[in-house]
Amino acid sequence: SRNASTSIDAVYYNPAGLTKLSDGFHFSLNNQTIGQTQKISTLYNPLNGSPKEYVGKVSAPIYPGAYAVYKTGKLALSLGFNPVGGGGGATYETGLPSFEMQVANLVPMLANQLTPLDQAIFILTGTDPNFNGITGYNSTIYFKGSSIYFGLQANASYEINEMLSVAVGGRYVMANNKYEGYIQDVTITAPQAYGGVQTPGAYLRKIAAVPGVPAPTAAQLNGTAAYLDDATTVEADAVMKGNGITPILSVNFAPVGDLINIGLKYEFKTKMTLTTTVNDSKDAEGMFIQDSTAIADMPAMLALGVDVKPSERLLITGSFNYYFDKKVDYDGQEDVDVNKIDKNFIEAALGLQVGLTDNLFLSAGWLTTITGVNSNYQSDLKYSLNTNTFGGGLGIKVNDMMDINLGGSYTIYQEGSKSYTGAVGPASDIYNKNTWVAAIGLDFHF
Repeated sequence: SRNASTSIDAVYYNPAGLTKLSDGFHFSLNNQTIGQTQKISTLYNPLNGSPKEYVGKVSAPIYPGAYAVYKTGKLALSLGFNPVGGGGGATYETGLPSFEMQVANLVPMLANQLTPLDQAIFILTGTDPNFNGITGYNSTIYFKGSSIYFGLQANASYEINEMLSVAVGGRYVMANNKYEGYIQDVTITAPQAYGGVQTPGAYLRKIAAVPGVPAPTAAQLNGTAAYLDDATTVEADAVMKGNGITPILSVNFAPVGDLINIGLKYEFKTKMTLTTTVNDSKDAEGMFIQDSTAIADMPAMLALGVDVKPSERLLITGSFNYYFDKKVDYDGQEDVDVNKIDKNFIEAALGLQVGLTDNLFLSAGWLTTITGVNSNYQSDLKYSLNTNTFGGGLGIKVNDMMDINLGGSYTIYQEGSKSYTGAVGPASDIYNKNTWVAAIGLDFHF
């Protein structure tokens, strides 16, 4: 809850509040270490062990931030560098539902394809060859995705009078999304009479060679086998990069001296296009297309903060963020219009800081988010959930030139779900997460 900050982190949260700093140079170096567990439970009959749970581990040991301010008289000039989106990389050791469903679909699809052949041979010979007696599948699936949006920000802040300050600034956003993964070692469990466990292609070729199988059908089976040989070995190695500019306006209002401080900030919409680079032709069978582009605009955002400071040792703070998501094209394509947002995203936070001494401070806070996405947005690759985050911190004033900040938080997510139709029947996903953060910061004043 920092939207009314008048400390050095106001470079990001409340640029107009920087005029409250003392004259001179101010620097801040920070790092967050983030861990997250993502869980997706999928109910889809063809999957082995349906419902099946997929677990993704997110690790971001380095999530840095740096701020610099020069304050002289009524003017403050500042620079900031910190992540403004993304959150490290998620690794799914057994892949994702949408990946495994492609493999699982082979069992019913091959069985359906081979049933007419079984019936035709039974009519001619009185014997059912049971070509369609496929009972299962196996595969090796892996997926790793990472996303990070870094922001390089510059502001100029000016104090109009003791109560009112304004700031204008901009942020250069650099987006980098990376995707790696594969589907390989795909086998099906065929009838033992035809070799049992084997690749789908090998099985279809074996059936095509069985005496009595019509020549046109054998040719079709061999063609399908060749296709499956290629389609069941999938590799992905792609990067999507882009950049954009965010204009920023900020106002700080202190109507009662140091007792009450109000920060108001508006970040304009960031227009951004990501361009895809495919490495070593690993395009996941056309999922990624070299040099293709996707819209990745970031929504405009209105931020309000109020700090109440009854004494030097007590700070009560509230913050509110409103993201204009409905004005953003989240389907990523200019010629496609898919409604993925029902209402704009909201964040609200409360915080309390208490000074145990003049040099030692404890803090605690709570933040809640309310997402506005609908089921069209949700997928195993990206989903948004309501959250509640609880945090605490310790501030140490070493001397007039140096401060140390320590913090931690834990985020609880409200479970989400989606029902949809898979290739061979109904399916549903249940989405969940949990996140922890540990952080350290060093502030310097000269």
